[in-house]
Amino acid sequence: MITLGIFDPDVQPAALETYMKYANQMTGVAGVQEFNKLRGVKDSEWLSFQKAETSDMKVADAQRFLKEAGFFPFGKIDGICGYRTASAIRLFQEYVRTVEGDASIGYPDGMLGATSVQHLQRWKAGNKKADWTRFSSASPTPEYTKWLNWLGQIKQKYSAGPTPMLQLVNQQTKTGDTVKVANWDFAPSKIHFVGIRRNEARPDLKPGERRFDDGFALLINGLVFKFYGSTDPGATKDSKGFPFLVYGQHHFRFGWHKLNDEKLKRERAYHALKPAGAGVLVARSKDLVLNDADLAGGLEINGSINIHWGGEGVNRQGLPLVGSWSEGCQVIVGKGYINHQNKPVDCSENNAHFYDNLGTKNAKGVYQTRGAYTVMSDLVAALSGDDNIVRYTLVYEQDLSAELGLGEALEILKRRGA
Repeated sequence: MITLGIFDPDVQPAALETYMKYANQMTGVAGVQEFNKLRGVKDSEWLSFQKAETSDMKVADAQRFLKEAGFFPFGKIDGICGYRTASAIRLFQEYVRTVEGDASIGYPDGMLGATSVQHLQRWKAGNKKADWTRFSSASPTPEYTKWLNWLGQIKQKYSAGPTPMLQLVNQQTKTGDTVKVANWDFAPSKIHFVGIRRNEARPDLKPGERRFDDGFALLINGLVFKFYGSTDPGATKDSKGFPFLVYGQHHFRFGWHKLNDEKLKRERAYHALKPAGAGVLVARSKDLVLNDADLAGGLEINGSINIHWGGEGVNRQGLPLVGSWSEGCQVIVGKGYINHQNKPVDCSENNAHFYDNLGTKNAKGVYQTRGAYTVMSDLVAALSGDDNIVRYTLVYEQDLSAELGLGEALEILKRRGA
């Protein structure tokens, strides 16, 4: 069985140390002494490296296959199953399950056991590759081109006439990981994640009510994947009000939420895309409706705004409300997504209800992950090169071009119960 932390017998201790330094640098925790283990899926799970005793194949051979088949294109073949290799394994499992439609592989768990190896050998024998290997940042899908062209138009629009919020961003001497409009970067070679914030003042919402009804699109290697969740805060303990991530582009990276919380960092340290450096700019509102009047309070750099998982998109009472899921974070619901072929994918069986269900099996024996959120984070980890910075651009629904089809995708997800 190959899974996170397993390494081939011929891998030397120095190579493990080198990998751990790389992993800590990649995730932004370099220099933090207690992060000398790998973060597992379950709460409180920190994994030490383990030498493979018996396996159907070597880690290096699995990495070589994943690289050639398009699930680990920039990965290093080092015989160590680290974060990116485990992500590539899950992507392969998810591809077989959803694109090939072969349920025999089960739901993605990042564990390369006998069944997954059989599928891997089947692919090798047929010299199969993921269909997305036909595309790249230099030769993207038509949909990817539409999204990137639209983002360029958005930049042009707000460079010529910035909103009061963007004027305030442009005036900041320190912006942290938030980018001034002139520097918004939509290069095809980069990873782009787009959040679409719906109108906050709507007749279908009660005062102070925020739902999981915002959209997201991941643009990576010429492909487009769509998700849903919330870009709004649902709770706060700060007397200054609710923190709203400001409109525009921000830099995030693979890492952990609650990393700086001394009580939680060893036990929970939820997986997230976290600010790449000091933090991102936020504006605060007292009433959960952000308007220009709130900007009089100025902007602040906040290091705890992350992009993370939001369970099934319900609170503990089973209501579709953001609530304590987010104190300003961007939250992705795990029940489903739209894949690169523009087809809806149901993840409700393997999407855990809450954090304490992660890494367990449900009543049907299905291993519980973060579902669609795991797919998003695996795409970022496995398909990215050395620059794993995610350029996250938050815009409002009135800016969304109808031809991009995100609104239709969200309706499909909701109708399917995702």
